[in-house]
Amino acid sequence: MNLIRSELMKIRTTNVWWLFGIGVLVFTALSVTLWIFAGNQLIDDASSNAVFQPPPPEFEMSPEQLAEAQRQFELQHDISRVLSGAAAQIYTSGQFFGLLFVSLLGVILVTNEYYHQTATATFLTTPQRTKVILAKLGTASLAALIFWVGTTAISGIAGSIFFSSKGYSSQLGEWPVTRAVLMNGLAYGLWGILGVGLGVLIRNQIGAVITVAAGYLLGTYVVQIAAFLASQLFKSDWVQKASVIWPSVASEAMVSTEPIFSNPPPWWVGALILIGWGLVLGLVGTLITRKRDIA
Repeated sequence: MNLIRSELMKIRTTNVWWLFGIGVLVFTALSVTLWIFAGNQLIDDASSNAVFQPPPPEFEMSPEQLAEAQRQFELQHDISRVLSGAAAQIYTSGQFFGLLFVSLLGVILVTNEYYHQTATATFLTTPQRTKVILAKLGTASLAALIFWVGTTAISGIAGSIFFSSKGYSSQLGEWPVTRAVLMNGLAYGLWGILGVGLGVLIRNQIGAVITVAAGYLLGTYVVQIAAFLASQLFKSDWVQKASVIWPSVASEAMVSTEPIFSNPPPWWVGALILIGWGLVLGLVGTLITRKRDIA
């Protein structure tokens, strides 16, 4: 606990925490606004009295295609499903950039020691390097969960006001929505651990930050686009589902509530994969730190 308090003091006495905090809050506010607008449109469409109309004969749809079109129409007008999906998206707003910020915070917790040349003093004070890394892992997870609480409070208040204005309950009592919020918290904590592990692997602070940001932002879209193109080539959706092995895609799957227009892996698959990434990088980071020279 003394080591964790020391790590928390290192965060509090720098500009990192409030710069990241402002970034997370701004992106959360923007995200929740966008999802409320999207949810409003989906709820209005679902609550309308529209009736499925088969397409004109010139479209020449097969019976299977016609049945799929009717299924999609029914899903879009299943008000319970739409409310649950919209609530999960609203209450986990800001996850994409929030996870990036907490992973960068984890990276900086480690690389700051080398950037400011305090690593030697840290390990001389606490020769048991495993304890130091465990403290950094715990601190990163704790800081990430604090960010999660803040973002969830913002989206929770805004979402509750929105659903109340539409004449519905907050939906927080629905298990798929509650599960999405809890899994979002787990994702925040695990991404803090991933950041520490990556910081150990790449000690140069600038290099580590660029690598993590590029891998997260660009890697996510590259993996998803590649998986989509491969699924079209092989005429199978298993290739697209396999993209869940990428950490940021796994995070998205964790908070999914059976969306209408896609067929992602089950939420627990994303959770297991992200937990695996956290365990592997946390263990590798600890082992490397125990063996590596500090200078």
